[in-house]
Amino acid sequence: MSAKNTRIAVLVITDGRDDYLQRTVRSAMANLTGPVTEWWMYDDTGDLAYREGLGRRYPTFVHINGGARQGFGGAIRDAWGHLADWSTVDYVFHLEADFVFNRPVDLGALASVLTDRTYLAQMALVRQSWNAEERAAGGLLERALHAYTPTQDGPHQWLEHTLFWTTNPSLYRSSMLHVGWPDGHQSEGIFTHHLLKYGTPEVSGDRVRFGYWGSIADGPWVEHIGMERAGHGY
Repeated sequence: MSAKNTRIAVLVITDGRDDYLQRTVRSAMANLTGPVTEWWMYDDTGDLAYREGLGRRYPTFVHINGGARQGFGGAIRDAWGHLADWSTVDYVFHLEADFVFNRPVDLGALASVLTDRTYLAQMALVRQSWNAEERAAGGLLERALHAYTPTQDGPHQWLEHTLFWTTNPSLYRSSMLHVGWPDGHQSEGIFTHHLLKYGTPEVSGDRVRFGYWGSIADGPWVEHIGMERAGHGY
């Protein structure tokens, strides 16, 4: 795959919090640049009338859902299944509907690094401190600063680590859709363990690394605004 011909899908996963969704979509449309060829929205409310309303309000998106409410892991797994069957892109930008962007993000640049570095399973964007440990440490990265390796290739900078896969805003290969997402509690941790043990479709588990875009000095690229929860597992 050539980075020049890369195609990217944006996948927004929402669960009925309209104010957050509106802010997220508006911010994404204003800040995401690069070869985005598909926009997908997965609704996990289980409400048919609400879903029909989403279709009218957000006509740019292809709207998909899994019938009844699936919860955090189930929604990701079902959305991935839809994209695995119907999407024609090379990369997916994963965006839960309670994030906004602090600055423009060139998805083409992220994709170019992932194209050249097949061992990187994803390239995520740093969010602000969220829990008590992160706030006490001074940031998400500062909580375990020693675990991140600053890396640069030409104008692109990123941090490599083996700590976790994150469902925070990130870009990953469409081949990941065929790995499948686990259901149940702590699915992020289970998925991380799976990748580090069994690898990705591109590399073996001992070679897998995860990335955060930019440098430590950049600060948060995105802000998590989801103070209120609507579904289980979110």
